Amino acid sequence: MKTPNFPPYTFRNATSADIQNIHDLSVLCDVHDQRFWTGALADTRQEFNDPDIDPAADILLARAPGGNLAGVIWAFPRARANRIYLWPDVHPRHRASGLGETLMAWGIARAREIAPRFDASRPIPIRSSTPAEDAYRIDLLKRHGLHPLRYFFEMRRDLTAPIADAQLPAGLRMVAWSPGRDAGAFAAFNESFQDHWDFTPVSPEEWQRYFTGRESFRGDLSYLVLDGEEVVAISINHYSPEENQRKGVDEAWIGDLGVRRAWRKQGVATALLNRSMQTFKAAGITYASLGVDSENPTGALGVYRRVGFEVVRKSTVFTLDA
Repeated sequence: MKTPNFPPYTFRNATSADIQNIHDLSVLCDVHDQRFWTGALADTRQEFNDPDIDPAADILLARAPGGNLAGVIWAFPRARANRIYLWPDVHPRHRASGLGETLMAWGIARAREIAPRFDASRPIPIRSSTPAEDAYRIDLLKRHGLHPLRYFFEMRRDLTAPIADAQLPAGLRMVAWSPGRDAGAFAAFNESFQDHWDFTPVSPEEWQRYFTGRESFRGDLSYLVLDGEEVVAISINHYSPEENQRKGVDEAWIGDLGVRRAWRKQGVATALLNRSMQTFKAAGITYASLGVDSENPTGALGVYRRVGFEVVRKSTVFTLDA
């Protein structure tokens, strides 16, 4: 695909040698926009090396005179989900120049170039997400035709407050995550989340890459609920000192909390939340955090509020038909 012509910037596709610069720009934008979404450097590297994306065609860099990275956009295909994500970042010093518009126009064009690979019998949306604090990105997305589709909350709980005991129904037991039970956790995740909005089952490779294979994953802070030897509920949890230092908040994340349908409405999710928080607190961590769909159909928002979580940030998923 042809690169833009927008002096004084020069454009080219990304290589692995650019990962550090891309990550640094994302972190800089996080701090400037108070969004704090960027993961660790290892996460950026993992995304760059995802088999769905071809950085030499799907990631465009814009460099200012002198060579500094002024902007980047990812057009990230997700083949199983039949959609393309756009991730634009523009250095605050270059936002008034119109560079963001140039990058977004390229990203949408690239997404539409990718779309014919996908299943035309299903919708092929172009998606992008942004926290409520990131006014620049929200404006940029809207000006290019993307519109709000769904809203999400980030919630946090102070672990110095009392935490109730983890009580399970008779016949169930809770164990720490272990490699030998990871296949069961994977199956429980896909079944638990099938009721969630816009969910696409993840593959075993995606599970290893982005869930229990992620650098921030902490098996020693994660729990499974068993009925006999069957995994019926999970709390896959994360802790990243690198991200916490950048944010100035010492928090562990309840990353993926799921209960299979037949075991819901019995207090299983509450037990997992309480055990996770107890373990975080015992490890000296100050806060527990999690993310939730504002319209979650399983009642998760109410469960989280009842155990002391409060909304601290909001975010929006934007969409555009490819």
